[in-house]
Amino acid sequence: MLLAAAPPGSLQAQVGILVLNYRHPGETLDCVQSLLDRESGASRIIWIENDAAHTWAEVRELIEASPIPFMLLDPGRSFLPPEGVVGIILNEENLGFAGGNNVGLRFLHRLAVPFAWVLNNDTHLLEGNSSLLVRSAEARPEIGLWGSSIVAEHGHARSRLTHYMGGQIRMRDFNIEFAGDPGTIEKDPLAFISGCSCFARLSLFAEVGFIPEDFFLYYEDPALTLEVRKRGYGISGVPEVKINHLESLSTGRGSPLMDYYNQRNRWVFIQRYFPEQMRKQLWRLLYSLQRSLFRGRFDRIRIALMAYQDFKMNRLGRGSRHLSRAGTR
Repeated sequence: MLLAAAPPGSLQAQVGILVLNYRHPGETLDCVQSLLDRESGASRIIWIENDAAHTWAEVRELIEASPIPFMLLDPGRSFLPPEGVVGIILNEENLGFAGGNNVGLRFLHRLAVPFAWVLNNDTHLLEGNSSLLVRSAEARPEIGLWGSSIVAEHGHARSRLTHYMGGQIRMRDFNIEFAGDPGTIEKDPLAFISGCSCFARLSLFAEVGFIPEDFFLYYEDPALTLEVRKRGYGISGVPEVKINHLESLSTGRGSPLMDYYNQRNRWVFIQRYFPEQMRKQLWRLLYSLQRSLFRGRFDRIRIALMAYQDFKMNRLGRGSRHLSRAGTR
């Protein structure tokens, strides 16, 4: 149900939980329900609606039919929703993962909420809650960024479940491998916390300039982690907090759009943080194009050239390319 208005909560929340929706309101509603089932009164859930100018009518109909109480928030207002009420922030445009969540992070920071937990909308909270993340963060202030245990389903086949907290960057090609052990994440300087489930103090988010927005989608989580490490903080995870991740609702797993953003942003990431590797990676690109040509994969050649051209032309943020969101593999 959508409440017309509600008074501000009497207790200051410890954690603001941000769930960004882009054209998948049913899945987002399921995510919110899983949080309400396990969270305490010390947290507040904020639904952030990207591209609301085109999606709000459908989302509003779904919300009004739900028994969950919601209320609209103006990011410029000075209070959080009351306990048990889910706040909604409307972004008129599609600001992407980083830009959309940053609206919520700045809102929470202005209200002096101590911690923020950024969660993908295609997740369900299975075990634990944000209080365990708060406890870990307070016990180890030298850790800036925290992850949780993520269980990802590939094709809904249990034999293909992947457990991770973040990833590790492979220097040879700057692709990413899963990393699920807190010890590995803490010790490997190329490890990062997944943006699917990312927890930190609001003061730290503000210190690093919030989530890097020029990536729009993909590679913003390793970029954020490196910015945190630059400030002298470590990263770790809390395995007792477990979420299920359905993966890639916004772009489609293996879709041309997903491949484009991955490849364009990989170039941006390399240039920004590892510029000495650019020449080597250009040779890898030429080899990859040649291999795709021999295999007749002209679709891959097209996307790779688009991605590199847009990187060189500094066309960052939301891309203007018209590419399919449908999965191809």
